[in-house]
Amino acid sequence: MLDCHCHLLDTGVPAAVFFDSLSGCHVTKLYCNTTGASQWSALTAAAAHYPQIIPFYGIHPWHIRPAMAAADLQLLAALLEDDHCFCGEIGLDRLCATDFSLQEELFIRQLDIAMGTKSFVAIHCVKAWGRVLEILASYQGKINFMIHGFHGSREVMERLVAMGGMISFSNRVTQPSRQRLQDVLRVTPLENLLLETDFPVHKGDKGDKGPGLKKYCQIITPLYLFVSRLRHVPLAELVQIIDRNGSLSTY
Repeated sequence: MLDCHCHLLDTGVPAAVFFDSLSGCHVTKLYCNTTGASQWSALTAAAAHYPQIIPFYGIHPWHIRPAMAAADLQLLAALLEDDHCFCGEIGLDRLCATDFSLQEELFIRQLDIAMGTKSFVAIHCVKAWGRVLEILASYQGKINFMIHGFHGSREVMERLVAMGGMISFSNRVTQPSRQRLQDVLRVTPLENLLLETDFPVHKGDKGDKGPGLKKYCQIITPLYLFVSRLRHVPLAELVQIIDRNGSLSTY
């Protein structure tokens, strides 16, 4: 199985401990995202030792450092020159404390870097669909991207798909209270579908070298099973579809 969005460096344990915990999960690849420059060297080191890691480098709207932004962007551009490195997690979030105009500036500058390096992009969006759609429309045909942890409407999904975007659903879609999101999942084109854990999602998933990490398999396997049933696609076929979609996006 492919996990299309997680935060390995936020688990609170060494990569070796994390990967030892995956022995029964059948996870072959993970899109490991970062939230800022402070994590980039550690991700590079982990990716050099674990071929399962697909590294994503980005400045998350929660973690913008105004005084360091120019240097961070310069380093990001250098990292994304590598054909096996990708851009994420970046985006817009109206619920975080960072000034929204600064978020927009950094989002656009990172999209420009991704466009110049032909890097696939993982995008975060919270209560900013109008602006995200407007910005992405100006890059249509110039970048390839996914929306991680999608929770928008069918109309938003269709507009993103029309731009060539990939739509990634997390395990939140399995919750009984998420009927509307499940309806969107039902009609998302299979060729645009990705699945993710966004691990660690909760504070209890971090650290402790055991119980928290066990939750990883309890997230990804039920998610794939749920989507398999919802879309009436055999599990083995769904695994192949997500792997193919991910491979086409990042290679």
